[in-house]
Amino acid sequence: MQSPLAGRPAGAGRQRPGRSPAELARQDALDDRAERDEPSATAQPAAVPAFTPDPRDFPDNLPAGRQALDGATVRRVQQVSLGAGIALVGLGIGFLAFRMRRAR
Repeated sequence: MQSPLAGRPAGAGRQRPGRSPAELARQDALDDRAERDEPSATAQPAAVPAFTPDPRDFPDNLPAGRQALDGATVRRVQQVSLGAGIALVGLGIGFLAFRMRRAR
């Protein structure tokens, strides 16, 4: 007996998602090689000399950059944004109402 629906079962003839076993084996081999090639943990890092820039290199008369906003300012900005969004939605609905009234 044939099924009443046309076509093949879901996923028939498609390659399964994900990496193939060959790709997994290749990645494992690369990981093993990387572990062998890593320098030993007993090697000491090279010493890096400390550098402190001269304060005269940074003049004080530069314009102030962006400053972080405090919590109260962030809440005010969010409230203004919310209010502006609600006002724009209201204007859009009003515009549509006038257009629909004219079309009659």
